[in-house]
Amino acid sequence: MNKDLLKRCIAECVGTAVLTLVACGVAVWSNCDIVATSLAFGLVIVAMAYSIGNISGCHINPAVSLGCAISKRMSWKEFGAYVGAQVVGAFIGSFLLAAFCVSFEKLGGNEIQTFLLAASGVEEGGDPNATSIVVAFVVEIVLTFIFVICVLGVTDKRYHKGANAGIVIGLALCLVHLIGLGFTGTSVNPARSLAPAILQLIGGSTTSASQLYIWILAPLVGGALAAVVYNVLTGTKMGKEKELSVEGKLEEKK
Repeated sequence: MNKDLLKRCIAECVGTAVLTLVACGVAVWSNCDIVATSLAFGLVIVAMAYSIGNISGCHINPAVSLGCAISKRMSWKEFGAYVGAQVVGAFIGSFLLAAFCVSFEKLGGNEIQTFLLAASGVEEGGDPNATSIVVAFVVEIVLTFIFVICVLGVTDKRYHKGANAGIVIGLALCLVHLIGLGFTGTSVNPARSLAPAILQLIGGSTTSASQLYIWILAPLVGGALAAVVYNVLTGTKMGKEKELSVEGKLEEKK
């Protein structure tokens, strides 16, 4: 790993650790208050975007990195390094949160929420049925799609919107949390879900870990889908891009 990539990975590790500690921490102490938790996730993204964004791009989310890799904004080698750093950072943040809470039992791990279970016909205290699992999967795909396509659009250098990117991305994450918290607790980030689930498992709470495949697979599908759709809409394919001409029209760049 070259020195530049190492620096970027360290930045991704730090950013993901802050996201997991602060945003999941707010979710824990506020008992997942919708407004407080949504603002926490959005504000952390804003803070990190303007602190480590110039170093690594502030992905701090494997789904975002996957979208960037598919959009040819980073190599697959860089993608693998970023994801590894993000997972390590998420575990660091979760360990710190566990230390703050003096417990591994509740660390903000995702799980299908009571509202969705009840709507799917699951009795109180019952295990998720096929309907609730499918709906949760679809919710995570859609919300991640919305978030990642926003990230790809606002950070596209051809359109010169970078100055406000951190604010827009933070607001987008806040937005998807506002609707998603009542259904899945809102993951849209495999690293952010993986670490709390594993550590909660150590503390004896198995629910998040038993549903972990949803919080890993669905966001990755949503991120990949967002990249494909964005590439089609903007004409990016096979290593070629379209850039804005002086007249404001898209022209192919070889």
